[in-house]
Amino acid sequence: MTRVTHVTLAMAALLAAAGCGSDYAPPADVTTGVPAGALDRVYDVDVDLPHVVFDGGRRVGVRLDLVLRVDTFGPGRHVARVAHRGARVAGEPEPVTSLGAGTTTLIDAGGLFETGRIGPVQVAGVSFEYVLRGTQSPGGWQASGEALESQTALGGRFDAWRRRRLLVASTDFSPAGSVDRVSFERDAAVAVETDLARASADPFLRATGGAVFLVNRLSFDNVARLDPERGFAIAWQAGVGAGANPHDVLLVGPDRAFVTRYEPPFDDVLVIDPRGGGARGTIDLAPLAENPDGTPRPDRMRAAAGLVFVGLQDIDRTFTRWADGKLAAIDPATEQVVGVVRLPGRNPGTIERLVEPDGRERLYVALGGIFPGLLPQELSGGVAVVDPANLAFERWALDDDDAGGNVGALALARPDLGYVVVSDAAFRNRVLAFDPRDGTVLRTVWETADFVPELEVLGGGLLAIPDRSFAAPRVCLYRIPPPGATTAETAAGCGALRRGPFSLEALD
Repeated sequence: MTRVTHVTLAMAALLAAAGCGSDYAPPADVTTGVPAGALDRVYDVDVDLPHVVFDGGRRVGVRLDLVLRVDTFGPGRHVARVAHRGARVAGEPEPVTSLGAGTTTLIDAGGLFETGRIGPVQVAGVSFEYVLRGTQSPGGWQASGEALESQTALGGRFDAWRRRRLLVASTDFSPAGSVDRVSFERDAAVAVETDLARASADPFLRATGGAVFLVNRLSFDNVARLDPERGFAIAWQAGVGAGANPHDVLLVGPDRAFVTRYEPPFDDVLVIDPRGGGARGTIDLAPLAENPDGTPRPDRMRAAAGLVFVGLQDIDRTFTRWADGKLAAIDPATEQVVGVVRLPGRNPGTIERLVEPDGRERLYVALGGIFPGLLPQELSGGVAVVDPANLAFERWALDDDDAGGNVGALALARPDLGYVVVSDAAFRNRVLAFDPRDGTVLRTVWETADFVPELEVLGGGLLAIPDRSFAAPRVCLYRIPPPGATTAETAAGCGALRRGPFSLEALD
């Protein structure tokens, strides 16, 4: 489904629960106004040092379980924070005491994975330091190699896995929801942390430019920045206008972020300071609307070709008169609309950016058409491909007639593989794998009578699907088949939640 359907469902639930509007208010200590840290990378590491001697030779060999956290993205030389979670000496559990600064250097460039000295640490009365020297797998999601410790200068080995993390905004449409985290650790296990922060009943998450935002939408009308350094607690929270119904956030600079405001009379992009939420200006989008009420309904955003593209659903106040969807192209430097891409369908939602094999950028836009409800079902969409450099629609990557229903959520794994949620006239939902090159529907990955609000592709080849089952809400992860494979997606595991998952955002 598209954002319009999200809003309609959330409105219905909120009105049923709380009459006209909602009595939800953040607790007084939420808006701290403190600076937020940048999003980091996390590696889980196992180190085997088989030659370290303990207890006068009665026990030999130690296995260390540690975590490396790197505050910057991209290859190079970094400072990494080190946390030892435990050790096993000759198979017996032992605590680890850090005697050093708790940091080291990490080089992860050119296929290398090498650290500076780690430690000293103390295990079972023995103190030592060690270094890791190895290589990364393609993509950098795993590494392995030699571990050398200072006591004997004899070698052991290490294995490292970059953690795949998914932030989830969960809600049952009661007055308050939550921000949860689902992690895939050591390429094998799903871990869940719930209630990291409080959210509204109509939440949306966005990780952008190293910052993480929580958008509290219809009737809550605020944006919050989450702090990764404090477990994704809320650093600050700022209102964006009563009734504005913010839909998305995009960081365009260290001191500017764009926020789409969906409802009239706002009909614009609000420019805020991402360091504290203060308003800096607006970009009017109302002149671009073609429906009788002149309401552009700005929804999702995506940066490409040096511009910011804003999806305009172009629907009137009653949600019964629709114009074709559009993308407004904004120059982030001047904060001016510099062009419009007319889309050959209605109700644009998710916008994905992909670099094609020819090196050129493309935008893939999910066009939902009209879901049955106030109007009869209309299949007038699919997945449209846009050339952002030339501000032009190019072709269809998927036709909703071929998909068999209205296209909602969209996630792209690579140029030859994408995923969509398709809803039929009875609101039965299927997650389909398709080939964006020619629109071929490849297979059904998931089918349910429950609402599937979003899809997300994580690094290292994982697809996340939200399961809003009332009895057992969860997020399920699937391994994506590699290029050229004839196999389908395979289950990697599910993480149980307390509330239904509503918005998903990959952090890795």
